[in-house]
Amino acid sequence: MRGRAVAWQVAPCVAAMPSPPILPERCVVSAFQCWRLSAIFMLVLTSAHPAFAVVVFPASGTSSSGHPVSFEASLEISGNTLTLELKNTSPGNSIDASDVLSSFYFDITNGTSRPSLTLQSGSGFVYQVRRNTGDLPYFYTPQTFTQVGGIPSDLVAVVAGDKSWQFRGMNTAAAPQLGFGIGTVGNSGLSPNGFTPAVVGPPGNAMIDFAIFKGGDIDPVGVLDNRYLVRNLATFVFAGVGGYSEAEIVDRVVFGLGTAPDSTITVSVPEPAALAGGAVAALLMGGSWWATRRFRLRDRGRPRTPPSTPIP
Repeated sequence: MRGRAVAWQVAPCVAAMPSPPILPERCVVSAFQCWRLSAIFMLVLTSAHPAFAVVVFPASGTSSSGHPVSFEASLEISGNTLTLELKNTSPGNSIDASDVLSSFYFDITNGTSRPSLTLQSGSGFVYQVRRNTGDLPYFYTPQTFTQVGGIPSDLVAVVAGDKSWQFRGMNTAAAPQLGFGIGTVGNSGLSPNGFTPAVVGPPGNAMIDFAIFKGGDIDPVGVLDNRYLVRNLATFVFAGVGGYSEAEIVDRVVFGLGTAPDSTITVSVPEPAALAGGAVAALLMGGSWWATRRFRLRDRGRPRTPPSTPIP
């Protein structure tokens, strides 16, 4: 409201000027003060009541097979629901098992407390990827494959033989030091923060099933050939985040590739509040410079109102 009041007080000053308008120094200062106060007001507002939306973690690097890869995780909290989207955004089609996204670690904390998350659903479009021939769409519900396209599969693994994505609370004292993980491979290299082999798939080549690949019709090599993978995107929905917000999503996550995992990519990003506040401040302070410069340019070369002349 203070910003509106200052702007309102400037208006009579400009309206009362004769034609052609003569802009007194007092009006120039008032315009500058208006913008400056607005910037301060917005910074205070965003600090006291941060406005969060979807928190996005982009990642990029090189897989252990030497291929450029990139991924994206987005997390959104609405009431008691957390929605996690995992995307394989690599610049080229996935070729090798080390190019696919098979696990993801994240955390949500408020001081020393964490929400009690439960995985409610997981979905994505599953394809049997085949070298030198067309990939086949499949619909999967735990332990049952149906060769049909256009239906998102159920990706939640709970019991032995489900083979898809298992969610677990993690030991934060061990790597990667994050409270939650979801994956479709054993990740024995991150023990005790791996996943149950009997649940996510039998040991061997089949464990890579349901990892997220990039592409349309791809030509996989090695163990990836003839496996059942999720194309480009998987979505997971959790319950149990009531009382938490995106502000409490820890700004570090880990993407796991391949089965052991073959490699990991760790990403840390600034908190959304800092980005939003900085952007608003920069915009408003830039506006104050523009407004002040504009008024001064308009006033250049024109007679100024003498100090003794009253300004209504």
